[in-house]
Amino acid sequence: MTGKKKSTIKEVAALAEVSIGVVSRVLNPGSGSVSERTRQRILKAMQTLNYTPQSAARELKTSLNNTIGLVVADIANDFFAEIADLIVRRAREMAMNVILVTTQEDPQLERESLEMLMQKRVKAIIATPTSDNSDMWQSISEMGIAVIFIDRYLKDVAHASVIGFNNEASAREATCYLARQGHRRIGWISGPLNTSTSLQRLEGYQQGLQASGIGWEPQYAVVKNFRDPLASQALDELLALQNPPTAIIIGNTSIAPMIMSRIRALKLAVPEDLSLIVYHDSHWSRLLSPSISVIKHPLEALADKALSSLSGEKQEPCELNSRLIKRESVLRIK
Repeated sequence: MTGKKKSTIKEVAALAEVSIGVVSRVLNPGSGSVSERTRQRILKAMQTLNYTPQSAARELKTSLNNTIGLVVADIANDFFAEIADLIVRRAREMAMNVILVTTQEDPQLERESLEMLMQKRVKAIIATPTSDNSDMWQSISEMGIAVIFIDRYLKDVAHASVIGFNNEASAREATCYLARQGHRRIGWISGPLNTSTSLQRLEGYQQGLQASGIGWEPQYAVVKNFRDPLASQALDELLALQNPPTAIIIGNTSIAPMIMSRIRALKLAVPEDLSLIVYHDSHWSRLLSPSISVIKHPLEALADKALSSLSGEKQEPCELNSRLIKRESVLRIK
């Protein structure tokens, strides 16, 4: 005689008319807020289905499969596209499946994607997170799903492994290099400061100015939304200054093509009119004439390190070394 089929967390969520993530927060007190009315509805559903926290732990432990979730911010961005391609290829070599989703920098879309990955019972999630949803990320890691943040991280998610780049050091190196070439008015363009990456790079830029004896002037640093089609106006804002910059560092890969297009529309000569350094060694940065100086990231090392962190145990934070590749886009001012 066979025993009665055990209920699942998915069935609890369906009966209570909530997401799996909300059920998880009830099963893991302190992992996120749930209204008392919703909590009681979930507890009633658990009682109806004879589902217990012990059942949840057993279900999660036995149902995690050989699939990982890969959550990237913007697949149209060369940087994230290359990372995704590397991770998918490395995972295939390890006989692992990958579910790839993109958040388009939208916290709500990220939340919906995470709920889907939880329902799929993925073994781990490798992600470039948005600036929100710390509660959900924490719940995911507490459910036994390994969380590996790449490029960015969230301070509030204690159980996540973090693999990033030396953003402060690379921005400082780029700024100091421009200063050594005689540039004293160095502009900075980046994405929003709600990600750890943007904050670290801006800090490195400021450190580079200080190390080069150049005072910090906020008007030389312009911040734009990653996906704003008008982000190229950052260049116009800098050129409209009474003393415009002679060199600019573009600290975000998404914005770089828009700035390059605007430079061309304004018929500016690089590096004669404007010296340039861009984050990430995109294919187009090598093909342009003159070729563009870049901060090159060790993407293969990032992919390998991320896939070696799937055990579920938190790894020590890893900071990989990006380096400045000097090409033809920086003019020495005598």
